[in-house]
Amino acid sequence: MMSSKNVLMALGAVVAVMGLLAVFNLLDLGTEPVWHSWVKVVVGAAAVYVGYADKGGK
Repeated sequence: MMSSKNVLMALGAVVAVMGLLAVFNLLDLGTEPVWHSWVKVVVGAAAVYVGYADKGGK
């Protein structure tokens, strides 16, 4: 079973990649504002960082 830390990092990476694909217009699947794409990149990167930096102490 995956820990919540690993799930957070995986989902953050997916969101960041989605944002990068939209910023560079690599897929023609839809449209969204450029600012929204950049927010996805920042939020995804922040999620990966939080997941990586979390010590998991209770």
